[in-house]
Amino acid sequence: MKPDMTPKSSSQAFSPLGCFLAAAGVTLLTACLVGAAAAASVWAFSKLIGLPDTALYVLLALSVLPVIWATIWTAGRAWHVERRLAQHMDIDQPVFRLSYYFRKIA
Repeated sequence: MKPDMTPKSSSQAFSPLGCFLAAAGVTLLTACLVGAAAAASVWAFSKLIGLPDTALYVLLALSVLPVIWATIWTAGRAWHVERRLAQHMDIDQPVFRLSYYFRKIA
């Protein structure tokens, strides 16, 4: 089934604030979930092989780096996708370079 008429562009719910809120929500969700998964994995691994607590803390500090990378990349990708959707364009293939989406903003 197709609608009789496509909605006017002004009736769409896309705005800069809406795009920001959607991108910020995805970014916070990514930071929380990837951070929790990294912390749980490091803790379980260190307890499984019997590492001392200082090694656990070092591994936890090192696990912050991929979490930060994933969070920054997700923020750029989410903003890029929201802008494309607001312009009534299809979503493109993701590029897994950290600076790719931020270079396009500037």
